[in-house]
Amino acid sequence: MPLMIGAVNRMVVNRKTDIGYMLDLGSEQVFLHNNESLHRELKAGDAVDAFLYFDNKGRLAATLKEPIITVQKPGFLAVSDIKEDLGVFFNMGIAKELLLSHEDLPTDHDKWPKIGDKLYVCLRVKGKLVAKLATKTDVTLKPEKPLELKDDVVAYVQKIGAEGVNLLTADGHWIFVHHTMIKKPLRYGQEVEVKITYHSEKGYTGSLAEQKEVAMFDDANTILTYLIRQGSIPLTSDSSPEAIEQMFHISKKAFKRALGHLYKERKVRFEDDKTILIKP
Repeated sequence: MPLMIGAVNRMVVNRKTDIGYMLDLGSEQVFLHNNESLHRELKAGDAVDAFLYFDNKGRLAATLKEPIITVQKPGFLAVSDIKEDLGVFFNMGIAKELLLSHEDLPTDHDKWPKIGDKLYVCLRVKGKLVAKLATKTDVTLKPEKPLELKDDVVAYVQKIGAEGVNLLTADGHWIFVHHTMIKKPLRYGQEVEVKITYHSEKGYTGSLAEQKEVAMFDDANTILTYLIRQGSIPLTSDSSPEAIEQMFHISKKAFKRALGHLYKERKVRFEDDKTILIKP
């Protein structure tokens, strides 16, 4: 069986050296330093589970410390250091830090994560171990329960795009936030509290606008979220209370207040008995 770099390998102790051990897997040998042995006393013939990586000098090395992620298992990692000419480094549970290259980060350094921020990343082997920002198809997390509308949920900024941001919760829920629902600049890996405003077969939508527990603001968020998905609604401030109640479950008075707020924000226009989203 060949060595799997970036993964945990079942290996056999060949012999002890002055500063560590030589481990075998088939005809291959890898050095395990004493500092990476968890202070275990090993002897020839012992089987160990060793993670294989490249040390600071580019040499293949082994550790018995358990990594947070492997090439087979992506996951959330916390940023441990930042070098503007290189990128950001993550703590992956072993002595060696993992680099996400500056080439995979925005040119605007204000959007880079800060120390302590968390990103869901994959581990890749390219002559060394490197991090790659995970996409939706990379994420292996399986949420145990759905999110509820109007819930406030903690999530991390995983992607910043032209239309908005994609957030990822610790248990694997993706939440899209349109840029109209973002009031402050965001950075990758930032922890945020997002209000769930909409759910469809496409996924969850949320709001990062400051919540002041004002009914008008919540109602406006609900209407705007619907408009973002559909483009328009067959309602205006002149619509009947019954039609408004059927679609949004709020009174006509509350609907008019919310619609007035959106109009003042220049987010909607009215045409042919419809309210239409103004695209930026």
